[in-house]
Amino acid sequence: MRKIGQGLQFNVYEKGDKVVKTPTSKFQIKLKLFLWTPSYLLKPSMLEKETERIIKEREEVLQEIQKRKIEPSLMANLIFRENEIEQDKLIPLGQYLKDYETAKEKIDEYISFIFNCWKNGFSERTYNLTINNGINSDGEIVLMDFGEITFRKSDVERAIKIKRWRKSWSFKRDMKKEIRDYYDKQMLERLTFSNLNKYWKEAPTHN
Repeated sequence: MRKIGQGLQFNVYEKGDKVVKTPTSKFQIKLKLFLWTPSYLLKPSMLEKETERIIKEREEVLQEIQKRKIEPSLMANLIFRENEIEQDKLIPLGQYLKDYETAKEKIDEYISFIFNCWKNGFSERTYNLTINNGINSDGEIVLMDFGEITFRKSDVERAIKIKRWRKSWSFKRDMKKEIRDYYDKQMLERLTFSNLNKYWKEAPTHN
C-alpha cells in the first residue's frame, strides 16, 4: 500500500479503489499539533492534554460507530479490521467547489447529506466540508473523515447556535468569497433547530 496522506487522527494508504486508515501515534499527533500551533513549545502540559483529548475522542467515536446501526454508504462503506479501517476511495468535495454554479449544486447536496446523517443519528462536528467529505463512484456526497462526528443531538444544537461552520478551515481558507457567501447563506437558512428536530433520529444499536 502507498501512503497518500496523514491527518491528525489517521494515516491514509491507497489500496486500489479503497483507502486504508490506521490511527496516528501519540507522537504523530503531538508533532502535527506543534506544527499547527508552535506556541505549544512553551506549554508542554497543554500539548499533552490536547493530545490525550484527541486520542480519547477518537476511541469514543470509533466505538460508537461500531456499536450503532448506520447506513454503510454514508461513511463510504467503512469496514473495521484489526488495527485498520477500510473505506471506498473518494474525490474530496473541495475539488467540486471551484466553479460557482457547480459549487452551488454541491453545497445544496451537502446540506441534504447533513440531513441524511441526522436521520441516522449522527452529525459532523466541524462542517469542514471541503476535506471531510467526498464524492463516491455514484456521484454522491458521503463522509470521508469519520473522526469528527458526534452522536449527541446536544452537540449539534450547540454547533447550530454558534454557527460552527464559520470556524472551520474550509470556510476560512478553502473557498472563494462568492462560494463561501452562498454556503453561509444556505447553512443559515437550512441548519436550524426546526430542521434538526424534524430530521434527527437516534441511531439504533446492534443487539
